[in-house]
Order: sequence, then C-alpha cells, then structure tokens
Amino acid sequence: MKNIITRLALCTAIALVAIQSNANAQSQQEMNRQAARDFDAADSALNRVYKQLTDKLDKESQSKLKAVQRAWVQFRDAEAQFEADLEARGGTMAPLIYNGTRASLTKTRTKELQLVLKDYGR
Repeated sequence: MKNIITRLALCTAIALVAIQSNANAQSQQEMNRQAARDFDAADSALNRVYKQLTDKLDKESQSKLKAVQRAWVQFRDAEAQFEADLEARGGTMAPLIYNGTRASLTKTRTKELQLVLKDYGR
C-alpha cells in the first residue's frame, strides 16, 4: 500500500511539474521539448553544486562522492525509464514523463548536495 501511495505521489508531482513547465506549450512535441529543457536546467544546477562541493573536499572524499554520484545518475535514469515505461510505454508522452522524472529527481539531489555543502562549510 505504501508503495502505491509513493508511486501516486511521484506521478502527481511529475504531472504538476509538467503542467507548470508546459503551460504555454501547445503540442505534445512542444511539451516534450520543454521537459527536456527543464531537465537540462536542473542538471546544470546540480553540476554547479557538485563542483562547489568537490572543490571543498579532499581527494579521498572527492573519489567517494564521484562514485556515489555516478551510481545516483544510473539510478535516476533507470527510475525515469521505468516511470516512462510504466505510464506511457512507447507513447508520445513517454519523453515528457522521462525528462520530468529526471528533472524532479535531479532537483531533489541538488537540494541534498546543497545541505552537505552547507554542513561541510561549518
């Protein structure tokens, strides 16, 4: 039951992001392109925070963060593929769900790294 509630919450969040991001889009293709741009913006923000954090870490911690981040990116992309397949397998809406999920997860990861950066700076 908890898994179903979590999935519904995630789908609702993705739908809200898609609606907000694509308020001016008129076609599915335009919505898909906007979702890709939204992901690119979220990914750029993540990369900035990641760089700020790595610049503050020693070599050993940098290596560990790099390994964690690589694993997280694999998780993010696999989760997004799963969500897109589950909700719109092969459909024109699949890219919207895929990029919406990646953007949402990336924004969450950025916040997590910002907290680490803030705590590390103390």
